[in-house]
Amino acid sequence: MPRLPFRPRLVLAALPCLLAGCGTASAPSHVLFGAYFPSWLLFALLWVLLAAGVRVAMVLAGGGTHWPWPLALCTAAGFLLALGLWLLMTGGLP
Repeated sequence: MPRLPFRPRLVLAALPCLLAGCGTASAPSHVLFGAYFPSWLLFALLWVLLAAGVRVAMVLAGGGTHWPWPLALCTAAGFLLALGLWLLMTGGLP
């Protein structure tokens, strides 16, 4: 059998670490309507809803067409609002 160079051996040695997953018994989740939802999924849903809310607020304020890069602005504002609310509600990062 040919001897592998250093990098492929390193990758092969690191592969079991990728299969380890979370260090706890289970990933953080919440029960909604009888089903388990992962915390990151709820954070993403909150992010999308807040980004849409920021867009609606921009349009209602009359600045929706005058601000540059509205998609990036709404996405970033939605992320920051979602992260702030998440930290207030849970006390930890998603």
